[in-house]
Amino acid sequence: MHGLSRSARRSAGTQAGWHLRDHRPMRVILGALLVLAAAGPAFADILIGGVAPLSQPGDVAGGQEMKWALEQAVNDVNAKGGVLGQKIRLVFYDTQNKPDVCASVAKRLAQEDKVAAVVGEFHSGCALAQIPTYNQAGMPVVFSETYNDKITAGDPADPNLPANPPTVFRIAPTSTYYSSFIADWIVNGVRAKKVVQVVDTTDYGVGAASAMKEALGKAGVKLAQVSVELAQPDYASIMTRLKNENPDAEVVYYDVSETATAYVVMQNGIDVGLSNAKNICVGNPAMRDAQSFWQAVPNGVGCLFQLVGLTSTQFNEQAKSVDQRARTALGHEARNYAFEAYDSVLLVVDAIRRANSTDAKAIVKALEQTSMVGTQGKYVFTYNSQNPVPKDKPGWLWHQYAEPPLQLLEFTKKGQTSEEAPTVWPASRQTQPGKAFIPPSR
Repeated sequence: MHGLSRSARRSAGTQAGWHLRDHRPMRVILGALLVLAAAGPAFADILIGGVAPLSQPGDVAGGQEMKWALEQAVNDVNAKGGVLGQKIRLVFYDTQNKPDVCASVAKRLAQEDKVAAVVGEFHSGCALAQIPTYNQAGMPVVFSETYNDKITAGDPADPNLPANPPTVFRIAPTSTYYSSFIADWIVNGVRAKKVVQVVDTTDYGVGAASAMKEALGKAGVKLAQVSVELAQPDYASIMTRLKNENPDAEVVYYDVSETATAYVVMQNGIDVGLSNAKNICVGNPAMRDAQSFWQAVPNGVGCLFQLVGLTSTQFNEQAKSVDQRARTALGHEARNYAFEAYDSVLLVVDAIRRANSTDAKAIVKALEQTSMVGTQGKYVFTYNSQNPVPKDKPGWLWHQYAEPPLQLLEFTKKGQTSEEAPTVWPASRQTQPGKAFIPPSR
């Protein structure tokens, strides 16, 4: 361009896309790009780990509904702008209720995905397998449907499960709390003298059997117990033996954690006469889904079930919204573990917001100071690092939602829905005052 005039050279340079006289605009652009690149991670999604069983031997139906509820909570939070100006994203894994898989998933969430916190889980044994990793990593976790006392109490016989696990929280009832409620009904409601309890061989079953034995033993109630393996095609022979050995049973409690197995055991028990017109049968909380229950246990009139949570007439607006979406998406009402899973996400998000940080220690500190209303009521973790569990109280109260709502409902007519089923316990909620059991219409 030596033969061109100054103005011609300027014009040619401009047309070629570069500037000869002032490079400041380019410097500004490059500088801004470098700043954005350096700050990139700050604009990334906040990752929350989700765990539940989607494969056998886990409770597949329970795990699927929990996953759905976790996703609903994430969507609801993001629809309101997320938290700390960022969206949250669920990193979900199928734990299968296999201890080795559960432990592996925990390591992956903590070490590879580096999530801010973990929520969910259906099975106690799976939660126990995850806890060592979360303890070591300092990972905040809110277990939503795991009952074994050891989850928050620890196990003196297992160095991997210390008392007062610093980052572990739970919003489901503990085995002792859950069993004590049924035991209270047995002792003070129907005043039974002989009970049969069928549990499974999982960590939940072991804890439930121990808790019931202790609770009824104190009241002088005779208790016969048997453990069954999950996912077997038939339990008739076991139920027949129980019937022959316990003809005087006044209550038969089918306390099996996995829904499909629980229904097979119940129907077998009814078929062989273990459960009959002379005693009362009690099943598991999944009976809340009345349609599935009646399909699996058509002769279940007169059976009771423990409702973890509230009836539809007791729902707040948040619970009503989740329940309506479940009916549309899943074809049935939201079960207790859906509400618990949903709330576990909200608890973590609430803690992150109040902590103004995704730092693990900050989230744990904020969780300890929780005072939040979710679908299940107001959450408070009464006993924590600032308010230790007193020596005269059970260790499982550590980081525990102390009073999860519990009720005992009864199907008094065939085809009845859970909304129509009367509440028989506690006495303060009885549909028919003074009636801890209502003779059914068979």
